[in-house]
Amino acid sequence: MSITNTQIFSIIDRISEHYHQNISNRHIRKAFTELTIDSDTWEKINKLTESSEYARLQGYSFHEMYENIYAMAIFIKKVRSEIGSNIRYMIGSNQASGNDKLLMDMAVINFDANLGLLADMVNELYMKTIELDRAEAKGRAPIYTRIAELSDIGKMLIGGV
Repeated sequence: MSITNTQIFSIIDRISEHYHQNISNRHIRKAFTELTIDSDTWEKINKLTESSEYARLQGYSFHEMYENIYAMAIFIKKVRSEIGSNIRYMIGSNQASGNDKLLMDMAVINFDANLGLLADMVNELYMKTIELDRAEAKGRAPIYTRIAELSDIGKMLIGGV
């Protein structure tokens, strides 16, 4: 069964916009080169944040959606543990000047809050996907119950694992 729910795509749109404007923007993106994230995980993050019209028409399978959500949870966890408060030094904000320095400083100052907002949106997407998964299961075990990695997703999103 494909997920074509408009609420799901509305949440994905908000995640994508927030990710590109506040997380992976031109001021912060450089720090991500230090993250120990494999190419498959990056591909799934991009698939979620670059949602195309084709994806809207075709929809996502539940398994694919859970993989994309899990990839984003890995990203959030890795950013918190591997970049954290060192972001200012990792992006070289002391080397910028003028308006660029001001914008970079704003991006750095607000980064933790913006990462928290992203985690909240990813959690919202996860919960809505579970809701749809349960409704589609019709007496069978929902798909999320068969994916062991998802058991830690809440902790990953709030910074507990």
